Order: sequence, then structure tokens, then C-alpha cells
Amino acid sequence: SSEQGKSTLGVGVGFPYGAIGARFGVNVIDHLTIFGGVGYHLSCVGYNIGLLIDFKSKTATQFYLTGMYGTNAAIKVEGLSEYDKVYTGATFGLGIKINSKRREGNFWDIGVLLPIRSSSFKDDETQVENDPRISEFTKAWPIGLVIGYNFGL
Repeated sequence: SSEQGKSTLGVGVGFPYGAIGARFGVNVIDHLTIFGGVGYHLSCVGYNIGLLIDFKSKTATQFYLTGMYGTNAAIKVEGLSEYDKVYTGATFGLGIKINSKRREGNFWDIGVLLPIRSSSFKDDETQVENDPRISEFTKAWPIGLVIGYNFGL
């Protein structure tokens, strides 16, 4: 799944997949992938474009580092649509690719991401937290998780 010219189409959850959606990637050189993902992010479309560099391994499992830009936060408040918004920013992470032994080019993608959230998101999150009309609010997690399955094309 890491050779130059190979491409993949994956489905999964996490920012590289637009939250819940799909990701398309192309290896521009060995072990360097450019990808784009689009999916459902709470109430809107989420997207990300980025790079993934994986490292050679003698086993089916490869370690990778990634960086991307796109949707990395959202606020949705039932009954108060003025707060409903998605936010963009940079996100960085690491993970593992578990390459299929049955189908060359297919792999599982499991990772942890650190989103760099915008000041407008942080301000809006604080505003929602302090709004007396809102009794329950869950703050955004400081990290994101990724799990997906990618098919070699």
C-alpha cells in the first residue's frame, strides 16, 4: 500500500475521513501519500486534505505520521441553531497501517490525532458552556481517534 503510483479508497471515522465518511489517497512517491477525505461531521459536511508518511517495515504493520488541514471541530446544540457551526484548522497525528495479507494494497488505519483548534472555536465553546439555556454540553475531546479500512485500487 506504500508504493509510488498506488491509490486507495477508504471508509472510516476520524478527521481524515471527514468525521464519518470516505478518504481517497495517492502515493506520490514511495511511502508518501496525499489524501482527501469527506464525510458527515455532526450536522454538516466535513473534509480534510493532507499528507501521510509511512515507514518501511518487515511485518504487515507500518507506523505513520500525518498532517492535514480541514474540519477539526464542530458545535451542535439542539434547539439553538445559532451555535451550530463547523471549524477548520490543522491536525497532526500518528498511527499504524495494518496491511492485509490476503489482498495486496488493502489496510486497516488506526491512529491518534491532535487537532489545532481555532480561537473562534474555543470562544464559541466557552460561550455555549456559559449559556444558561443549555443544561448539558460536552466539550470537544483534546485528541481525535481514527479507524478505517482502505481498499487498494
